[in-house]
Amino acid sequence: MYHINTNDFDLDHTLSCGQVFRWEKKGWWTGVVNGAIIRAKQEGSELIIDSSLDEKTILDYFRLDDDMDKIYASINRDEKIAPLIKKYIGLRLIRQDPWECLVSYICSSNNTIRNIANSIRLMCECFGREIESGYYSFPEPQALTHVEFCDMEQCRLGFRAPRVLKIASQVSNCEFDLYGITDLSYREGREELMKIDGVGHKIADCVLLFAFGKLESFPVDTHIEQIMERFYGDKFKGSKSKKREEMAEFARGYFGEYCGYAQEYLYMEDLS
Repeated sequence: MYHINTNDFDLDHTLSCGQVFRWEKKGWWTGVVNGAIIRAKQEGSELIIDSSLDEKTILDYFRLDDDMDKIYASINRDEKIAPLIKKYIGLRLIRQDPWECLVSYICSSNNTIRNIANSIRLMCECFGREIESGYYSFPEPQALTHVEFCDMEQCRLGFRAPRVLKIASQVSNCEFDLYGITDLSYREGREELMKIDGVGHKIADCVLLFAFGKLESFPVDTHIEQIMERFYGDKFKGSKSKKREEMAEFARGYFGEYCGYAQEYLYMEDLS
């Protein structure tokens, strides 16, 4: 167990805003990251960690190296988002593993947060490695390569199951270079991710933001569409079918290079 002094960090906001699906709070927050269990709680500005993972990994995972003063200065553009920054101050984006993040957001398609978390939990129990009683690693692509569709039914993924199995096979057989997206620009990475069956604009943007740190990514789902319409509706003149793309482009120009952070503060407000 060790302690990390933090500034502008709120553990509750960060883990309850819907960007990750494998954390639960029972006194301590408990989650599985990189095949290891993390138990975390916050007392004031002190983050208390109980895990086999080292401090550097925790700092990286929670993006505790981000310059929040610079980020807030960039996205704090008007009287609409300013109170959200104040209300949810300390909410950080998380650096997730690209494979787990990709599969998680494929599972998110037309789904609720509760059902997403449940399906991921079942998939880990069925095909992951048991770390300790009740906790399992996220299954590697190789572990899913030879899984039959009928065996995935118990994970309650529905129409998403074939998509997960297909990309697992592609990544495992080096037919898709997932980790190579790190070196691509935001737009190049988006184009590459959208080659995957079941990955559209929103899922690609989520993976780019939450796994690859492309902070100019601005995922637009129903929650974001609603609050962007409410806050900035007069800015969007295009057809309804192109409105989400128009919103994302507006956000990139308006909030700047850290618009992904603005997205999460807006999302948190609509979610709550």
